[in-house]
Amino acid sequence: MELIKQGIEKGLITLSEDEKNITYLYQDKRRNYNNPEEQVQAETFLKLILDYKYPVKRIRQFVTVQMGVSKKEADIIIYNDDACLSPYIIVECKNQEITDLEFKQAVDQAFSYAVAEGALYVWVTSGIADEYFLVDKGKTKARKTKTNIPKFGFDTTSEFNFIKGSHSDLITVKQDDLTRIFKQAHNTLWGGGERKVQRAER
Repeated sequence: MELIKQGIEKGLITLSEDEKNITYLYQDKRRNYNNPEEQVQAETFLKLILDYKYPVKRIRQFVTVQMGVSKKEADIIIYNDDACLSPYIIVECKNQEITDLEFKQAVDQAFSYAVAEGALYVWVTSGIADEYFLVDKGKTKARKTKTNIPKFGFDTTSEFNFIKGSHSDLITVKQDDLTRIFKQAHNTLWGGGERKVQRAER
């Protein structure tokens, strides 16, 4: 909730008194904050501004993306310009309880948006799991895994997420979040939580 508090203090968002609805003030968009996916999207939106330092005027949420004859909605697009005409990063947000298979499908979905919009980077997050990609525009199906997306003002990302002797990027993980991380790892290792025992033939 720390990011949410900062977002309210800085005039980026508001929460209704019952905390059921969130309003993104720059775009004047009101959404259901009871939706777990919306909670992840809210924190991701604020991270882009408060941690990655992107100007709010270069961030658009709930963007319509033309996919052939159909229309889809990208959660967040960060642009290279103030007019928001040059897409730079596509961000897809999912809830924390997402399965490994659903997360992989979200990666495919976000990547298809990036190719359609001409974006350079993709970030898929559940608030716990994160994957980052550089889009190879020469090979529309190729993806290069990255350790992060660039911060505002930088064209490249660091080769490593953590550097020996530096504690600037370390965060405190709450017990509930840690439990969800272990649960997600367990489900991934055991194929959705169902342990299959192989018996040797006699």
